[in-house]
Amino acid sequence: MFNLLKVEFYKLTRFKFGYIAVLFMFVVGYVYGDNRIGNRMFDMADNTAVLFSSIVHDTSFVFFIAIVMALFMGKDFSNRTICNEVKLGYRRLHILLSRAVVVCAFAVLLHVIYVVSAVIGFSMVRGFDTSLLCTENILWFLTVSLQLAAVISGVVLLSFTAQKVSEAIAFSVMYAFICCNILRNFISAKVFMLSCFCFVQTGSKGNLGIAVVSALITMTLFLTITAFTFNKIDIK
Repeated sequence: MFNLLKVEFYKLTRFKFGYIAVLFMFVVGYVYGDNRIGNRMFDMADNTAVLFSSIVHDTSFVFFIAIVMALFMGKDFSNRTICNEVKLGYRRLHILLSRAVVVCAFAVLLHVIYVVSAVIGFSMVRGFDTSLLCTENILWFLTVSLQLAAVISGVVLLSFTAQKVSEAIAFSVMYAFICCNILRNFISAKVFMLSCFCFVQTGSKGNLGIAVVSALITMTLFLTITAFTFNKIDIK
């Protein structure tokens, strides 16, 4: 497992599209935070805490993050990396978990870059203040990170099911759009806001607790289904 993780993190450093994703998330975050560059459709926050509360739960770019993760994992089926790992005797569960850990960590990193770059952009206009640096915001961000990891676990399921780059990307985009955007129109607002597909809107302890439980259940469900189906697949 440890060796597989080392390999996956090394592959991530060689993943060229990953650097493009980092740059993209930085630019869009900066534009959001700095209204001198943006189209002035966004109201300027009074301080960094208000800015943080308006952007930390933003799901606008989950579909883009899903594309990046599906591309990273899908390539391993196309170039037979996973096939070779199975033949070398690695446990399928370890093969799955090593990729799930890496893509979830990278997804969270992209969201971190998005939020931090927005704060940087804001600070270029209004100056930096420490109002966002509090325990409540830290717990809020950690909860959102867990929710994002749960959403990306669904991308892991789709990628391991599709076993092709193009199909993995297509399914992941549809999944992200449907679950994080369209789904809210077909179920009650209360149910949707309790799911991991709607990042928690406030930093209150009650909301965070419910969000954590929902995210853990969703992640466990996705990864369990993925492990079950992956074990049944005949890899030649």
